[in-house]
Amino acid sequence: MDKQSRMELRRKAGLRDLPKPNVKVLGPEYAMSFACLNCKTSNMRHFDIDPCDYPDSIECPVCNNLAINVGRHFKPPKKTDNAQWKKVEYLIKHGFVFQTIFERRDDTGDYKASYPKTLAEAKDFVVKYKRQSVQVAL
Repeated sequence: MDKQSRMELRRKAGLRDLPKPNVKVLGPEYAMSFACLNCKTSNMRHFDIDPCDYPDSIECPVCNNLAINVGRHFKPPKKTDNAQWKKVEYLIKHGFVFQTIFERRDDTGDYKASYPKTLAEAKDFVVKYKRQSVQVAL
């Protein structure tokens, strides 16, 4: 008699419990990044509400200052990279919280624009895409 048959006989006799089904617990859809410009940290937070209802800012868990919701695609620079943090601060203050920005092309349609790599590029980026900026309460 094979193992499966023996286990089935034990279950029927009450000597073996039935395996419990694996139930996946659903949590929030995704986490959002919150960047603190004061202490140069980024923290991911989950909320049990719809993503469109996530708060625009929270209290920073490190320094208790304001941490801005910069979306789920934000990749924070190193804490010691002051040039990149200045760029991040400049973009946030001008309403670019790392949301998707679309660039219009007549021949191929819309495509996603990539965020700038330097502060100088960020200044041109802000001018070019200012219509797609959002209001940020700092």
